[in-house]
Amino acid sequence: MINSAFQRSIATFFFLIGVGIQSQLFAQRKSLPNIVFILMDDLGYGDVSILNPNSKIQTPHIDAIGKQGIVFTDAHSNSSVCTPTRYGILTGRYCWRTSLQQGVLDGYSEPLIPNDRLTIASMLKLYHYSTACIGKWHLGWSWAKKAGSPEAVDFGRPILNGPLSIGFDYFYGFSGSLDMPPYVYVENNRPVSIPTRMTENPSKLHFWRKGETSADFDHEQCLPFLTKKAISYIEEKSSAKDPFFLYYAMPAPHTPILPAEEFKGKSGLGDYGDYVMEIDHLVGEIVKALKERKIFENTMLIIASDNGCSPAAGTIELEKLGHFPSAQFRGYKADIFDGGHRVPFIINWPAKVKSGRINNQLICTTDFMATFAEMTALKLEDNQGEDSFSFYSGLIQESPQKRHREDIVHHSYYGNFSIRKDNWKLLLTPYSGGWSYPQQWVVDAVAQKLPAFQLFNLKADIGEKNNVMNEYPGKVKELKKIMMKYISNGRSTPGKLQKNDVPVNTHF
Repeated sequence: MINSAFQRSIATFFFLIGVGIQSQLFAQRKSLPNIVFILMDDLGYGDVSILNPNSKIQTPHIDAIGKQGIVFTDAHSNSSVCTPTRYGILTGRYCWRTSLQQGVLDGYSEPLIPNDRLTIASMLKLYHYSTACIGKWHLGWSWAKKAGSPEAVDFGRPILNGPLSIGFDYFYGFSGSLDMPPYVYVENNRPVSIPTRMTENPSKLHFWRKGETSADFDHEQCLPFLTKKAISYIEEKSSAKDPFFLYYAMPAPHTPILPAEEFKGKSGLGDYGDYVMEIDHLVGEIVKALKERKIFENTMLIIASDNGCSPAAGTIELEKLGHFPSAQFRGYKADIFDGGHRVPFIINWPAKVKSGRINNQLICTTDFMATFAEMTALKLEDNQGEDSFSFYSGLIQESPQKRHREDIVHHSYYGNFSIRKDNWKLLLTPYSGGWSYPQQWVVDAVAQKLPAFQLFNLKADIGEKNNVMNEYPGKVKELKKIMMKYISNGRSTPGKLQKNDVPVNTHF
């Protein structure tokens, strides 16, 4: 029989090990940064002056973040439209693996992310992060319905399956885009007020659809109002012992394009240019709050966009004035061309990231999950972050030891695919995949003249103008094979095979 003294020594041994582990975790938690992730809505690569020297819009506050941190020049949203990109950011998984394989959700849609899927919010909570989402959700939730009327929303009752169900401690925002009803703020799980009126604005730049609107919802004040909410959250959490994660999903410069009075006429490019200038100013206000609270040094500040600039912003008129929201890239929001998904992507973290760096590494917005996992030393399970590659070493090292992401899959509004590997990009469609020419709905006589696929060598042809698929049939075959493997494997990262939620419609 083991004597009691020996038992006590064994117990003491394991207690000390436990204390050591807890101390190590506490030290790790103290070194982890706050994370402020500002996701713009439809901000083009060419709208940011640090990325586009020829931009007619100056963005000094965003530029300053880039000059003090790191600017990624080859970063892409995983989709060229809103909802699927937001799904990819939070889950580290391509959205085309779900039931949403084209288009976006609306303001009344059911949730796209199941409650049992790991998100970057629920992952960071494992490390005692406070987590908040403020702004545009656009990932669906379950509105309460009126008895006997399954289509009518009961705004007096809580929502279900929203941000708080997938890892966020706090939420303040609205369900869809700023041009999608209902126009009702929700705080945590409850609508802030009940709609009392119907509003709409058919004007092109100022457009929003007709829908139920609460008395406290003012489209023109939405952007500054939500920014104040984000700043209040930063101020509240700045003195907490544990770090915080703020996902601020700005509703701009998406339609309705409504710059504040003080910015009107400042850009010389009309309302869109003025709105981008206001966005830049508000980013500066967030930076100011971080500095005043003395937490800027150990805050990872992320600036990104969910896709390219929308044609609804008046891109034809902007180009006539000499401003190109996609810079040198072809296409705009919704398209499979780079202008649809190559996005501003800037990170500032003074405590870890050396200033003034340019990174040309291939990045996707699905990569945040693996990056945060590497930062926290968390090992993802096989059914988590299936399309997420860490860029952490590229973030904190000037010469990263290894390149994590070798290729990337792009997905358009109409569900068309492309795959990029090194400088080769194969569009598995004859069309733009979105709203630029050539469009899916062109007359058959035109469509029949188009080649089945489009292959571009981006090193020689960054504007995707010269289709070389006939000259390089072997490259077409190689890239298509990789694409099919990623579809059938249920993942693009190493690991056990996974299942897509539903069969994937490839359109090719």
